[in-house]
Amino acid sequence: KLSTRERMSQVMETLRDKQFVPFVSLFRLSEGRSGVVVTFLAIMELIKESLVEIVQSESYGPIHVKAR
Repeated sequence: KLSTRERMSQVMETLRDKQFVPFVSLFRLSEGRSGVVVTFLAIMELIKESLVEIVQSESYGPIHVKAR
């Protein structure tokens, strides 16, 4: 089973001691569609709680996530 709260913790752990992490690196292909949905919801919840920020330096450029 996938948990949004657990995934939020995993995302925060990934961001620890790193300035920026590529958005796509937070997803695991092996988990399939449900993994993508849970990870996306976890990231959105972290943004809502002002714990992370999404940065895109140019139009159509790569998206990065950083801890606030």
